[in-house]
Amino acid sequence: MEFENLKDELLSVVDTGLKYVKTLDAAAEFEIFVYYQNNNIARIAQGIITAKDGATAGTAVRAAKGKSIGFAVASGVSIERIKLAGREALAIINGVSVQDERFQGFPDPKGSGKEGAFPEEVLTLETEDMIKSCEEQIKEARAVDERVKVVTAEAFASWKGYAVGNTRGILQATRSGESRCQTEVQAIENEERRGSFQFDISRERLFNPEGVGKKAAEAAVSLLGAKKLDLTSRMPTIWTPVPAGLFILSSLGYSVTGDFVVDGRSPLCDKIGDTIAAKNFSLRDNGQSKAGLGTESIDAEGLPQSDNIVIQKGILRNYLFDNYFGKAYGLESTGNCSRGADIFPSSTPYESKPTVYTKWLEVASGKRNEEDIIASIDEKAILIRDFPMGIIHSNISTGEFSCVAGSAYLVEHGELKGSVQPVSVAGDYYEGYRNLREVGNNNQFLRFGIDVPTLLFDDFSVVG
Repeated sequence: MEFENLKDELLSVVDTGLKYVKTLDAAAEFEIFVYYQNNNIARIAQGIITAKDGATAGTAVRAAKGKSIGFAVASGVSIERIKLAGREALAIINGVSVQDERFQGFPDPKGSGKEGAFPEEVLTLETEDMIKSCEEQIKEARAVDERVKVVTAEAFASWKGYAVGNTRGILQATRSGESRCQTEVQAIENEERRGSFQFDISRERLFNPEGVGKKAAEAAVSLLGAKKLDLTSRMPTIWTPVPAGLFILSSLGYSVTGDFVVDGRSPLCDKIGDTIAAKNFSLRDNGQSKAGLGTESIDAEGLPQSDNIVIQKGILRNYLFDNYFGKAYGLESTGNCSRGADIFPSSTPYESKPTVYTKWLEVASGKRNEEDIIASIDEKAILIRDFPMGIIHSNISTGEFSCVAGSAYLVEHGELKGSVQPVSVAGDYYEGYRNLREVGNNNQFLRFGIDVPTLLFDDFSVVG
């Protein structure tokens, strides 16, 4: 398939497939989802080059009769694949008498939104271009310091599309694309080994490898010579964009979604209109951001994606719903149906049943830059960079979390003193939002689905 004709081809297959599945059982309703993604990936690790240029394609069909739902998938996109999945989905209904009392039918048509930006340069990228960018990142990293010993570089470019149709009249398609590059560095001195990474990602332009390798190497080297913190205390913690984004996604990224709310697993149930965070914290799920990596014209069941305010100046304003959980809650979908979505999404989303998830979270920028936030610390604080281990495995329902920050630095009396050995940080997510002292103005796009700046929290427990 070609990008220019992608929507037309996918819509044609879905339209033909709908005509077929309607003949299977006049009492049933059907939904068809077809997905196509073209990936161009290059990676250099320890001097070994690997490259892949190929496509992922698949078909999913849901069939429903009353409160019974059948779901079946097939690899590839064609009318034959739809026929196969359609027959299997219907056979599940007829063979298993399981009722879902919440199910109130597939959604009705509501048009579509906007697709967002597309970097057309990804269509002209060759494998040689990707490998060259990896080589540039590695060269930059190695030039920083002789202690830079292990460097891995990756370049990724993708374009994709999907179409959704159902027997209630939905027939929509969307396209998108993005590119990114990343360098991972291990700096070694004597018996000490410390690692860090840096990346560039966009859907408005082609990735830019310049400076990525250099910054990754500088960060890894800055961690060498880490001192033992040797204290246990409740203290301020400064979360730079990567850990700050993972903190939000691991907590609010789930607790404001319809499945957690409807099932009563979210501590934010019945909190609409309540103050749940500091007044300097505002969050929206902008599925219509031109530059947002999650922006599509439709969600995964064919409804228009939207720009949804979630938290406004600390006040919880909305939950996020797909059609299923929206109807179960007594509200409309907010355009948040996804397939295979998560912090680390599935590479074959058509194999996953529809569910509700965030599209593109945006934290409203604050007034201070990261340097000013550091300078505002009168006492001791810990600054966290990179990926805190364990942050995504915490308890959403209670808010309790515990993680290990491997890339951590001591801040004392407004100055960044240097790296410390890994520290444990623990507390309650939701108390953290209420004790949020500062929101930075250094917003950064993360591939996990969020645009976020540095955040300064008060009063988490730190053990080093």
